[in-house]
Amino acid sequence: MPNFRYVGVDDNGLEVRGTAAADTEDQLAALLRAQGHYLVRASTGSDAGTNLSEIRVLEWVTRRDLIVFTTQLSTVMATGVGLVEGLQDIEEELRKPAMKRIVGALRRDIESGEALSAALARHPKVFSELYINVVKAGEATGNIERALEDLVAQLEWQAELANRIREVATYPIIVIFMLGVLSFVLVGFTIPRFLNVYERLNAQVPLPLPTRMVMAVSSVLRGYWPIFLTGILSVVVSLRVYGQSPEGSVRLSRIVSRIPIVGELIRKIALARFAHAFATLHQSGLEVAPSLTLVEKLIGHAHLASQFRRAVQRVMAGESLSRALRAVGEFPPMVIQMIALGERTGRMEKALEDTRKYFDADVERTIKRALTLFGPIMLVVLAGTFVLMALAFYLPLFQLLRVIQ
Repeated sequence: MPNFRYVGVDDNGLEVRGTAAADTEDQLAALLRAQGHYLVRASTGSDAGTNLSEIRVLEWVTRRDLIVFTTQLSTVMATGVGLVEGLQDIEEELRKPAMKRIVGALRRDIESGEALSAALARHPKVFSELYINVVKAGEATGNIERALEDLVAQLEWQAELANRIREVATYPIIVIFMLGVLSFVLVGFTIPRFLNVYERLNAQVPLPLPTRMVMAVSSVLRGYWPIFLTGILSVVVSLRVYGQSPEGSVRLSRIVSRIPIVGELIRKIALARFAHAFATLHQSGLEVAPSLTLVEKLIGHAHLASQFRRAVQRVMAGESLSRALRAVGEFPPMVIQMIALGERTGRMEKALEDTRKYFDADVERTIKRALTLFGPIMLVVLAGTFVLMALAFYLPLFQLLRVIQ
């Protein structure tokens, strides 16, 4: 009987570690359940250090892994296969050890009598609050298949949005990085060495203004770089700590929202997250007030979240959703009218779907506008830096050639 080293969680979600003897991993899970613990992962003593092919560096569950798993789980529920049997089939098909362990833990928890949502809740780093609540609502309404399909659509949208954000951010980051490397090489090494030679040959002629500007910056940075580096790190750490406080996160997010182009894009992405998450929760059968409370944690914008908190309070006090969202002051009038129409006609699902489409189109337009503007702006910055460096380097050279002639 092999000895297993295991990692598990107790009923309070606290991690427990230890060793135990069992014939199989399933038997180990049953032994731990009898003690009030739940197995997360396990390995035998022979696994450690002997099979290098099992070693995984920086392994984690990606959004794509979650999309594939949710699609497979939705198919299982649609075909009427038993949940435990379906999870066992999914587990056998998986190749990624991290995801395989999680699906195995889900299967064992459900075998022991847990609901699917409760089993998912034991893995908060993999399954978000939105994911768990949508599944829980689907279980309550008996429409778990529809809930899983909505989750697949939500995860696909998140993946597409992440790709679009990376597309917007990649070009400016590359340009800024190249400018930094270029400036470091020229200001730190090339221009100072050339100017030393120039001053020895022609010490009486003053340097041109661009050269003096670059050399002044170079001297300050080379002489006081530890102070500058310490200052930058201190500002970053201070902002990070301040941003983790409730008041600081709201204030910083409000400041970021006022940045041209970038702030507008961040705000619209947050509103699009609201539309998608709220529509998904509503379609799964969750009531309005709990949905808004959950969405408040998911939009990723502290200032908007504080505004939504006011909307939740109004809805819980009996006010209609459209009036509560109008009081938030962040939604376009057209969106408010669509939701109000859905309330009057009883077709809230269609109203939320239209709201989701509206924000998707709005985000896409803002991203295209940002890409259109970032190109010329980055080109001007890059050209300006090159011109300044070229003047700083070549003007002294021209003066030196005139002196020699």
